[in-house]
Amino acid sequence: MNSPLLTLSSRTFILLLLLSGCAVSPPGKQAPVPSPQLLKEAQQAERTGAYEQAAQHYLQLATDSEGAPQSQTYRLRAVNALLHGNFIRQAQHILGAIDTNRLNPGQQAQKSTLAARIALAQNQPHTASKLLSPVDTSQLPAELAAAIQELRAQAYLREGKLLEAVRARVALGTLLPATDSEHIHSNQILLWQTLQQLPDDTLHQLRVIPPADERLRGWLALARIARQSQDQAQQVPQLLADWRLRYPHHPAAADIIASLQARQVEAIHRPQQIALLLPHTGAYAKPAAALRDGFLAAYFQRSDRHYQPTIRIYDSGSDTTATMTSYEQAIKDGADFVVGPLKKDAVTRLAAQERLAVSTLSLNYSPQTGHSPDNLYQFGLAPEDEARQVAERAWLDGNNRAIALVPEGNWGQRLLDSFRDDWVSLGGKLEEFQFYPPAENDFSHPIQAVLNIDDSKQRHRELEHIVQQKLAFQPRRRQDVDFIFLAAFPRQARLIRPQLKFYYAGGLPVYATSHIFSTRSEASNDRDMDGIIFCDIPWVLPPVPPLKQTISHLWPETADQYSRFYALGLDAYHIIPALKNMQAYHHERFSGETGTLSLGDGNRIFRELSWARFKRGLPRPY
Repeated sequence: MNSPLLTLSSRTFILLLLLSGCAVSPPGKQAPVPSPQLLKEAQQAERTGAYEQAAQHYLQLATDSEGAPQSQTYRLRAVNALLHGNFIRQAQHILGAIDTNRLNPGQQAQKSTLAARIALAQNQPHTASKLLSPVDTSQLPAELAAAIQELRAQAYLREGKLLEAVRARVALGTLLPATDSEHIHSNQILLWQTLQQLPDDTLHQLRVIPPADERLRGWLALARIARQSQDQAQQVPQLLADWRLRYPHHPAAADIIASLQARQVEAIHRPQQIALLLPHTGAYAKPAAALRDGFLAAYFQRSDRHYQPTIRIYDSGSDTTATMTSYEQAIKDGADFVVGPLKKDAVTRLAAQERLAVSTLSLNYSPQTGHSPDNLYQFGLAPEDEARQVAERAWLDGNNRAIALVPEGNWGQRLLDSFRDDWVSLGGKLEEFQFYPPAENDFSHPIQAVLNIDDSKQRHRELEHIVQQKLAFQPRRRQDVDFIFLAAFPRQARLIRPQLKFYYAGGLPVYATSHIFSTRSEASNDRDMDGIIFCDIPWVLPPVPPLKQTISHLWPETADQYSRFYALGLDAYHIIPALKNMQAYHHERFSGETGTLSLGDGNRIFRELSWARFKRGLPRPY
């Protein structure tokens, strides 16, 4: 992954280079600001988010104190400030110039920590964990040791080493001061969410051969109770009582224990008659049929055979009035839980009501994000969520400046708005965007415009006019951006990627939403998309779940085209018993086929997606 390009002005960056060495002020220049005052200015700049200015001040302090031990500390602080501002390339340059042999053990640990942060920002978690593995935290101040364990946990999690990530968070818990209750709790929640991702065989193996660490054993035992509660919720009180006897002083937060206890209550009050509202005709009929079949497949594959709810399917009709009539009829027929409707306008109608007669899981989102009934839960495959996740992924990868290519029309505008809002809120800058005509095959005009190729050509024409002769010329794309946000479907993406290469942007990272992937493995067609990074639901990415193979066999004509709707139907069934618990305890996560699900404001279900990159025409884990 490319780091951000240098975004400081040439003059400022030259200043950074001078300050990182032993620059001497030229004769006649104003004397340097005294160190105490300059240190105050550096700290103030850092507090207010002026990280570039803070770095300059720290580097000047390093120069002023050259030869003293604190000189290296100031350089390390400059790197830290730049990392906070996501100026990865500059931070890497300054850190690389620091001679490790001139550092004391504490400073060496700080340098390793900063190098690991840079590696994580460049999406190199293996490098980050390797940098941190030799560091002995037992000899370090608690604050630095805690920072190292936090980074280890992040690196291991992104490597997929879940158990090692859990170990790091358990160790972090022992380093945090008792007065830092907020950090203690957030660490426990992240630890608990990581534990929930451990596979069953790992939990079983660690039960047979438990680790030596008493706290870790307690966390693993609690994770096994959580796993058992999915099928044996009635046994949760006894399991927790036994756990408390075995681990009487375990630090697990009270709300984590309470969320497990609540699972028994949810199991007792599971709905007995579920109404499924979907359109049987019209433009939504085929995706609705796939959603229905996924929902029913989840019912027939349920692990708790004692739970046998009645499922009644209703035609929600072609308009909002018909949908509301079907909704009211389902309640008259005795439904104590409704799944649907699918159409956005009907969801908006439900969201506008003060309270619904029964709990309802809609299969789309209302555009209104204000008030909605407490018992309305909104769930769907919103493209806006994916655009926001692209912004967050690109920022975590250490990027600062973006350009965007999106299709003309309402859909493209929605994705652009969502991406831009999140990207700017993170601190990124959207330098330019262009709309392209999705029905065309030639996207050269918007591509040249967004890359400033047309400006380069115009400057060439103007120069030839001035000198009155032909000049040798090769167009040059803009150099002030880190990546491209692309909103496209497979046909457009397969054409746009080669055209980007033709216009000298082959090395510029491209991030996209799931819409570029057809869900079918078409290596021969998708080779042109090699290098594109995109988010998608776990259901469509390797490895293929066994149930997906069954669905492909049962419905071969629609299994690929409507694959994501089958997954939505599966999750819509499975998440019903967990909704109230997720509403009461916001740390709760549900591992589904459409992503890791959580409940946000307004009872809107948020999907955390998986990430992949095309390599030789096939999606590979990113």
